[in-house]
Amino acid sequence: MAGSWDVLIVDDEAVVRDGVSRVLASEGLRVAAAEDGRSALAHEALGSCRLVLCDLMLPDMAGLDVLRALRTRRPGVAVVVITGYATAGHMAQALEAGATGFLPKPFDETELMAAVRHALGGVGPGEERES
Repeated sequence: MAGSWDVLIVDDEAVVRDGVSRVLASEGLRVAAAEDGRSALAHEALGSCRLVLCDLMLPDMAGLDVLRALRTRRPGVAVVVITGYATAGHMAQALEAGATGFLPKPFDETELMAAVRHALGGVGPGEERES
């Protein structure tokens, strides 16, 4: 489906964007990516994605600011914060700002998919969450 995505990955590291994209695509998810917060908030995928994986430390704005903007623009979208700077304080701030989950880097495929499935409520690719 052109123009329709399941997941938007927001990370300034190409290796993270590419690796996460490959794993999620291999699971049948439609994936888009952005390298910074402004690009993510302007990305066409934001209108249709069900999940945003957002790095905490971005070059142009804080990941928590992206999260807050997402809560305003797309209140129902799931957001998992990913970070190499995982602290209890960062996790508390992310969850308080409305994150669905928190995934410390480095993570493996199993941890990634567990976080994605949890954030999407256990639904598979192309399926909608029951209200």
